[in-house]
Amino acid sequence: LLHHGLFPTAPSQPRMAVSIELLAFYRALFERSCDAINALAAALNSHYTRRGFRMTGREWYDVLQVEVEHHIQSVLEQCRQRISEARLPTHHDAVSDDALKTFNQTSTPNSRSDTSQNAVEPISQPLSQPLSQPFSQPLSRGSCATLLVQRCPACFGGNSFGRSLVDGGDIHVATDGNFHHRHRRSAGDCPSFYEPAYFLSKVQVDLVGNRIEKARKRQPRKQKGLVPDEAIDQCETSYEAADGKKQKTAMDSFDDTGVMALICRHDIPLFFANIDSPGEQQKYSLSLIEHLFSFLPSDANVVVLYDVGCVLSCSLSQYAILDDQITSRLRFTTTAMHAYGHEWACQLVYNPRLAIGLGLSDGEGTERLWSRFIKLIGIERASSVPAAVGHEMRKDLGSWLKRRMKKGVGEQGTAAQEVLGECDVPISELETQWANQRSAQLSVRARKCDIL
Repeated sequence: LLHHGLFPTAPSQPRMAVSIELLAFYRALFERSCDAINALAAALNSHYTRRGFRMTGREWYDVLQVEVEHHIQSVLEQCRQRISEARLPTHHDAVSDDALKTFNQTSTPNSRSDTSQNAVEPISQPLSQPLSQPFSQPLSRGSCATLLVQRCPACFGGNSFGRSLVDGGDIHVATDGNFHHRHRRSAGDCPSFYEPAYFLSKVQVDLVGNRIEKARKRQPRKQKGLVPDEAIDQCETSYEAADGKKQKTAMDSFDDTGVMALICRHDIPLFFANIDSPGEQQKYSLSLIEHLFSFLPSDANVVVLYDVGCVLSCSLSQYAILDDQITSRLRFTTTAMHAYGHEWACQLVYNPRLAIGLGLSDGEGTERLWSRFIKLIGIERASSVPAAVGHEMRKDLGSWLKRRMKKGVGEQGTAAQEVLGECDVPISELETQWANQRSAQLSVRARKCDIL
């Protein structure tokens, strides 16, 4: 049957077969239109049942397709390992290693002395924004898991990690929740016939939630924060995302009330988690972050952009929720659009447009992802749509980088240079004045004056 282009509806003694071309066409149609498969499947089932054909097996095509994809990826991974093991050092590798060694030796000593006097947080706490100039740290060789490389080779295909969080880190990701993608409780659960490629399990998310509850029962750690506590408290009360108890969906009608997403800086989806609580609790974003670190080398540093990144950073600084090996390589900022709703003292530290090393990363890729998923709201969630979106954006990665280089770096950089030229003030003096303003406005005294 397969040789003649037909796919059987059962693994043995099939009574009916479907054209493989029709199945491939419908998969492409679903990726674009997100029409529910139930309607077409029910219509075909009714049509052939009336003609005397009854289907005895279901989902065989999806299962076989997943198995084929897994087999192909397994073969590719074996080839990569063989090539890596058989690859001999070349002159280019020697030059690269020498350059890396020279870079580490020349950049590290001078830069560390510039920042040691301004250190405020212990190294095990997540970094938000430094008070001093950026410095460089020795880079180390390593590689990300194949799963991440397949999803975004631009972010995870490198082999040198350890760039300082002050310089912007190695990897930028963004996370956000959406409460329009819900699962009705009365619909029940479909049979599980393969492991989700993108969604974290409920058990994994709940383990992080239990850890948060236990940590909050202890006394918070005392330390000097980069932002006055009053400003963080004001941000927490101003944003719904920071209120994990606020009900956004009727829990009596839905068992999954939303979706939490984690994407890379190129807007490619990495992982998802089902939201099964009334509000956007911290366990969802932290479980996604912890899951991401399990696929990264031990020296990789990550910057996370989140609507209430300031609140999440403060929570990790006060409570031992994540392992120190993660928090020491983690930095938070807010997203660019939501940053302007935060307190000014918070913006000085967490606004990505004011943060050193973030470049054009704005954290708003999650909003663009939800825009692509809008057709899916009316029916159901499925990993096939994130996979299709990721595949399409991965193909468009070169054009994406070209657009950012032309518009973001070229045009905006030229405009910025023109403004600096018209200002006719040395850049060193502007940097000094900005540092003085930032230090003054981050003080507790300035915060009290604003309240009065």
